[in-house]
Amino acid sequence: MPSQAAQALMAYAELRGGGHSKHLQEKILINGTEGGVVSFANCCQPIPGDEIMGYHTAGKGVVVHRMDCPNLAEFRKSPERWVPIDWDPNVTGDYDTSLIVDVENHTGVLAQLAAAVAQSQSNIERVDYLDRDMNAAQLRFAIQVRDRNHLTEVIRRLRRLSVVQGVRRQ
Repeated sequence: MPSQAAQALMAYAELRGGGHSKHLQEKILINGTEGGVVSFANCCQPIPGDEIMGYHTAGKGVVVHRMDCPNLAEFRKSPERWVPIDWDPNVTGDYDTSLIVDVENHTGVLAQLAAAVAQSQSNIERVDYLDRDMNAAQLRFAIQVRDRNHLTEVIRRLRRLSVVQGVRRQ
């Protein structure tokens, strides 16, 4: 990883200086052990399998965003700060993401949802009620997953519950 970080910084410096180099074509590969050199954006919460881009931010190093991040429009104004980045095929670790779940509101629903998430081997970090009335509720589950396939399994298990009206990634 240190050599990849150095290459990214060289590419960034050369972009700012107008130079060209073979390093501009090389991508930093995210493998889950980067530490403080690379961080993951809270706005879009990228997980392995997502199409991603790196954005050089002063004081934070390279911040990884999903290509469908709502902030991309702002990033397009500074293409010189983009860093070529991708997932290593052997990426490991648990990555934060959030799901919005629409459910029928009655006793025991939260327990059913939590059990379905646990059965899919995912950890729940936080649950927030976004909206709730007598008949329905909307919850945000902050969970950890290994990759997009793992996330798909969590969503599949939630959708199988009769109380669930809809599930989407935030």
